Amino acid sequence: MIKAVLFDFGGVLSETGQHGFIQDIVADLYGISPDQIDTSQWHNELRRGRGAEDGLFHQLNERFGKHVTKEQFVARVLKANKAAPIVFELATSLREHGIRTGIFSNIFEMNARELRKQGLYDNFDPVLLSWETGYAKPDQQFYDLAVEKLQVRPEEILLIDDQDKCLDPAIAMGMYAIKAESPEQIVRDTKKRLKELNNIAL
Repeated sequence: MIKAVLFDFGGVLSETGQHGFIQDIVADLYGISPDQIDTSQWHNELRRGRGAEDGLFHQLNERFGKHVTKEQFVARVLKANKAAPIVFELATSLREHGIRTGIFSNIFEMNARELRKQGLYDNFDPVLLSWETGYAKPDQQFYDLAVEKLQVRPEEILLIDDQDKCLDPAIAMGMYAIKAESPEQIVRDTKKRLKELNNIAL
């Protein structure tokens, strides 16, 4: 029986934010091709709450001869963000059936602050954000923390994420998993899984 569902944000609760999303935005802000910049190192640091946001853009500005601020970056991310209403409605329906819904997201502090202000984390509990915990998917510690916060067994958790590398540790622990491909598919597959495991019709 599923007692809790964990939602990734980008690519699940939002139709944007999939792998490569940040690199594309940074490249666009600097007027370069995405393959001219490798954001992986600072991406890994910032999503774990390490490193200085302003320092990052100072380095990029010196390298590419432009003046881009973190505020401009966040504004571009938020402008590109496209929430998936039917997935939020699915989460509401799950809560109405007594199933906990949490957010389990790799994200920078500067982006998370704005999403929280917009109310996009409201009604989810727990809200597990990588920058706050110091861990990020696929770090095993992040998954262990999710289980601890939910106070249920791994096999009572369903994780919805758009990346295989983020689903693999969950599956290895015994969690159920759905790979997100579209809002409609997320809703369809979640309803099917809850019908099979909980015998409820959402």
